[in-house]
Amino acid sequence: MNTNSLALAALLLLSPISFSQDFIPLAEVDMARLGIVFAPLSSPDRQSGNRFPATVVSSPEQVADIVVPFRGAIVRWHVAPGANVGSDQVLADIHSQEVHQLQKNWLTAWSAVSQAEHEAERDQLLFDKGIIAQRRLAESEHILQQARFELNGFTGILAQAGFDRQSLEELVDRPERMGIYALRSPGHGVLTARHYSVGQHMEKYQVAGSLGRGGQPWLQANIPVRYAGSIDPGRSLGIDGSPASAIVKYRELIVNEASQTITLLAEFNSPVDFIPGMILNLVLPVDENKILVPGDAVVHNGDNTVVYLRTADGVEARTVRLEPAGSNYIAGEELRVGDQVVIQGAAILKGIQLGLGQDE
Repeated sequence: MNTNSLALAALLLLSPISFSQDFIPLAEVDMARLGIVFAPLSSPDRQSGNRFPATVVSSPEQVADIVVPFRGAIVRWHVAPGANVGSDQVLADIHSQEVHQLQKNWLTAWSAVSQAEHEAERDQLLFDKGIIAQRRLAESEHILQQARFELNGFTGILAQAGFDRQSLEELVDRPERMGIYALRSPGHGVLTARHYSVGQHMEKYQVAGSLGRGGQPWLQANIPVRYAGSIDPGRSLGIDGSPASAIVKYRELIVNEASQTITLLAEFNSPVDFIPGMILNLVLPVDENKILVPGDAVVHNGDNTVVYLRTADGVEARTVRLEPAGSNYIAGEELRVGDQVVIQGAAILKGIQLGLGQDE
């Protein structure tokens, strides 16, 4: 039997005082001997309330889509989510049959231009020597012009896949690169998401990823639907362990049937050092007019929740209606700011109420 249990038994055996079910008469010396500690009740602060995991994301107002110009499949990602990237930086390699065919067409057109240039140069020399007529030279120049027009058309299309004239000409000596094109960043920023994995197929103009272009980050969280009524747009939310706060900007109205949650997006009120991908605890603040009750002060008695309050002559056991708020609870008008409640030794007081130790 520990020290507090011995003290409890001695108190019950020696004290002739009887007490009601809700009131325990105890002198200061007895409370000190039993190790009972009190703390005053206060109003909730921004760190009081239920907590929900939230992901730091780039501002949707500053996000650019990374669009694939040709259908194909991811061969390799060069950049991981959360990395800073520069404009036109290669993000991934994509294998595309569509690009492969366009490259073949470009090589054919390139060969045709080379042949047409050779013939046009030859006919120019023959014309200068008076061997052929001007009409023959004009025909050669027309063929060359048409060949160049077709080549420029394929060059312009393949430029969408990041190919310039030099990289296309290198395909002559590196046929193993046929059909592979580079997906490039549309600007400076942070790669915030990769929507496809290696080997997955994408259609033309699908969004392969997202690029955050700076600005204040936002928070995205999935909140149980039972709290939906208290998170309307404009509601201020706290951040666990941080003085920062965020304002709800968007709340999805469609409920996820599997998880019974709704999605919300919130914007930070002030500059923060959080980066996309970080996981924070979002705090849903409670009404400041309520009373914050420490979790250590609450004793569960069946379906009832009980707190022990200091009185002039001892301790009162009071049954109160409480709402969970993280690791603590929220009470209404049944308690007041400044009330002294037991935060250590409540189990001993419950034992006294139940008459434990009287027969020992």
